[in-house]
Amino acid sequence: MVHINPLGRNWGLLVNWDDLGKIYAGLAISWTVILYSGVAWLVTHRNHPYLKMRNIPLAVAATSFLHLYLVKIMLAYTINGHFLCSVEFWIMSIYLPFGIALFQANQVQLLSISIQQRKLLDGDRMSIRGPPRVWGLWSRWWSLSALKKTYVFIGIGMLLQVVVTAAIFGTNRKLQGHWGKIPEAQGQAACRKGPEWVPSAFWQMFWSCVYGPYLLYKIRNVRDTHQWRIQTVLCVISGIPGSPIWLASVFSPRFKPINIYFVPPMWLAPGITVMQACTIFFPIYSTYHSIHLSKTTLSFIRSWEERSRWSPDSTTLGSTSTHTHSTLTIHQKPSFRTEKPQYRDNEMYEMTIAALENAIATNPLPLLQFAATKDFTAENIIFLIQVRDWKTSWAATPSPPAPHSRALLFNKAVEIYAQSVHEKLAMFPINIEGGIRTRLDAIFEPAVKNLMEGNWETIDPYNEITPFAGDEGEMPLSPMRPGNPGNQMRTSWPLSSAPPTPKSTLSSEVAEFGRNMDGIPREFDEKVFDAAEKSIKYLVVTNTWRKMINEMRGSPRTSHESMP
Repeated sequence: MVHINPLGRNWGLLVNWDDLGKIYAGLAISWTVILYSGVAWLVTHRNHPYLKMRNIPLAVAATSFLHLYLVKIMLAYTINGHFLCSVEFWIMSIYLPFGIALFQANQVQLLSISIQQRKLLDGDRMSIRGPPRVWGLWSRWWSLSALKKTYVFIGIGMLLQVVVTAAIFGTNRKLQGHWGKIPEAQGQAACRKGPEWVPSAFWQMFWSCVYGPYLLYKIRNVRDTHQWRIQTVLCVISGIPGSPIWLASVFSPRFKPINIYFVPPMWLAPGITVMQACTIFFPIYSTYHSIHLSKTTLSFIRSWEERSRWSPDSTTLGSTSTHTHSTLTIHQKPSFRTEKPQYRDNEMYEMTIAALENAIATNPLPLLQFAATKDFTAENIIFLIQVRDWKTSWAATPSPPAPHSRALLFNKAVEIYAQSVHEKLAMFPINIEGGIRTRLDAIFEPAVKNLMEGNWETIDPYNEITPFAGDEGEMPLSPMRPGNPGNQMRTSWPLSSAPPTPKSTLSSEVAEFGRNMDGIPREFDEKVFDAAEKSIKYLVVTNTWRKMINEMRGSPRTSHESMP
């Protein structure tokens, strides 16, 4: 038989440990266990490529602030007012607004990533040499990216919330426990009503009624493969009804029969729960989907290899080499052909590394467009295109390269390293194994440091949206326009036998490289990017490439019409 206190939340001397109180306590404990199991999973797998872009620390902080407030309101009926009004005021005025503010900052990440990826698609890349130091607050403000400006606004809002909360508490005798002749229990109830509680709901109302719809408008054209846009839409919509109903339940007497069993702040609970669930479990689903996609793609590749091995018309693919990435293993043949085989119309071929290499060699634009606008992995495709062009340049140079030719090849390799590998200079560093990155750092890091010497400051462009244009003396980072993403590098190839005439500070540095070959590491050769290229090809063929193929098959235009 169900037992519920007929007086409900009556601010009595006893807590409400009836069946309804136990349900509230059970829900609070169960949701805490479920939620933080997801948080633990995200923290453990935070280095996964598709989790790095989501700013997991910020998501966990926002979820934790909101959860503390959620647990408090879910236990409000059970504890029956045995919780100081002043403490509840601070929790309502700090933890809820801070949680919402951090949640806003986390949701801006989608817009920021989308804009940055489109910048890569348009060929805007960060220069190795940063601009001179910007003087003056106004100049510094305009030099900030849109993402950092948003963080500044949110930080100012959080500071103002603390100031307003402290001012209200310091000037309100009711919150400080001065109720005159009113009994304590009734005083606790009266304390929780009044206009001083309205500012505490400001962030929730601002998010649901102002910023949320604005963010939805800004991301209206985003169609990502990670369900990130759907996550944001659900979070915004779920927060709309909470604050208006909460205010109505506090000030309207018609809600009194409901309030004794379902306290007014509980109207915020559904929206907070949905925001927490979307923030934590959507990334988990996206990561699991990525892992599943990798496994199924590997199965397709192995099937294709076996079919090609035993086909009487196929070319022998050579010996098998093993490449390991994370916990998965892929058997790749070093002699994969890039030309179109006779199985051109076979769906299995479309998922092989040979098909990816063919697309990169002939027409990488569709893949680059898809990676930048939907998968947010344009840096991988750009890196593969850059390495392809660089290798073509090396192959077109007389062997062995002359000193000045080797210096220019090294110069272009430093460009690729700075744009795509360096963890501080690259807008989106490619995700490669630690050993590969360490080797590339040892070869190219000294050259990057030499080029950056004399700058006013070192910049960290990872979260920048608008890259700075290069000056005359800077290393020219070759742009890649969407109309022709496979352009060769600016230098004319093959290199002539005579060193070029220096035209800038950088040219003088390159000429110095040519005169002093000690400036170029001995480990630098035409295979310097092979390991990184192989690792990135694995990531692309098992995720981005497979997603694009699946989308092409589901579109009115078939993959054969769209593929090169």
